[in-house]
Amino acid sequence: MKIISLATFEHLPVRVGGLSEAVTSLAEALSKTDEVMVFMPSHGIINKESDMDFKKYCEFEIFVGDETQPIDVYETKRKNVRMFLFSNKILDNPQVYNTRDIFIKKMVSFTKALPGLFNILLKKEDKKPEVIHINDWHCIFAGALVKKYFKIPFILTIHRLCRERMSVRELNEVNLGELVEPKYLEGEYFNIENFGAHYCDFLTTVSYTYLNEEWKTFFGTFDGKTTYVWNGMDHDFWSTNNLKNSNLLPKERRKLLLNKHGLEDGTLFFNVGRLDSQQKGIDNLLMAFDLIMKEKVKGADKVKNDLRFILVGSGDNSLENEAVEMESCYNNNMRAVIDFLRRDAIREYYGAADYCLIPSKFEPFGLVQLEAMCMGCIPIGTRVGGINDTVLSIDEYGEKATGKLVPPNNPEALARGIVDMALLSREKENLTEIIRQNGRPHVIDKFNWDRAARRYKQVYDNMATIKLPFVSYAEAY
Repeated sequence: MKIISLATFEHLPVRVGGLSEAVTSLAEALSKTDEVMVFMPSHGIINKESDMDFKKYCEFEIFVGDETQPIDVYETKRKNVRMFLFSNKILDNPQVYNTRDIFIKKMVSFTKALPGLFNILLKKEDKKPEVIHINDWHCIFAGALVKKYFKIPFILTIHRLCRERMSVRELNEVNLGELVEPKYLEGEYFNIENFGAHYCDFLTTVSYTYLNEEWKTFFGTFDGKTTYVWNGMDHDFWSTNNLKNSNLLPKERRKLLLNKHGLEDGTLFFNVGRLDSQQKGIDNLLMAFDLIMKEKVKGADKVKNDLRFILVGSGDNSLENEAVEMESCYNNNMRAVIDFLRRDAIREYYGAADYCLIPSKFEPFGLVQLEAMCMGCIPIGTRVGGINDTVLSIDEYGEKATGKLVPPNNPEALARGIVDMALLSREKENLTEIIRQNGRPHVIDKFNWDRAARRYKQVYDNMATIKLPFVSYAEAY
């Protein structure tokens, strides 16, 4: 049994995005065979009412610049995982990442506090973790100091490249100048991920395709210690058995949902998530829908009257406004729900929709396509990152398919994909149903957290294949 530690800025009940789900689920899977510790800033949750029992573990002081900061460490246990939360007036700020000034102070405090806790673990329990697994750039400095002073392997997982930088002046002001070496500098700035990738013992990312998409620009520099580990997903939560109307047929659930939104029944296409154009491609999705409504895509005239589109999410104000305006133009076909809904509410949409649209311009892994497949909702996504790795497209797999893939950043191709699948629903309903039924077993078999944990343990033990998959990415591990 190993003692495995993970450092992160997100772990349930703190959730900003997919990082929280990933770290929480991985820790739980690892804890089935090993002792697992998770280290995280408190983000104020120890002061909130919850069903978690927090006990003070220790207290000590850290130096940041010319100041001394008190640190209180609280411990709790969640599903056999030991969680250590670092608390002071900076680390208790409930804003996980905003504003940047506050976030940098929080990151620095956490960086200095983590080695302090390792010292106390040695004194109180006569043990220390055998590996420190760092998740994203927020915790890289903390991992580097732990490796330097405690001589344990440092594993870095980049869930998404952010290319964040700090100035040398900022680092010196907070006593982190010891980490500065010329090879990590870009002028007067320090590239944090570049440093972490150089300094770590192993570097991983979350999908085979994303690894290769960023090979020339980043990961290839670290050939020899770089690989990938697919994420898993919570298929127990994402199950039609948990729906309010689980006893109804999908078509009946769809009719009820559309009626709730004032729409007549039809083939339902659904999109959920952050509204942005940089990564999620919502600009392309809106253009694709407009092309169909204006019959500028072959076959659109046959399906547009029966097509229903519901978009759920918030983000970029201009995209929010564009979606609302488009709803007013195509009021019989579209609804824009500008809001972030709870997971259980989103689950109801998956359980009613025929298709889920995922038009990302890049996607390191992505959970939406897995959630959709688990819920019997067929994904139509772009051939990028984890979407490409997880969805078996009808164009290559036929009756073994789980969805459809289209070229990225191409509204016309996306529109054609939507029209093609709408026609398929009408003309080959049996094939559509086969594809729908293929999704859930595919996800449960290939993308579960126990499998991801086994792969990470190979990384921890220096036994993982580097970069290349074991067989092919469709069959790997």
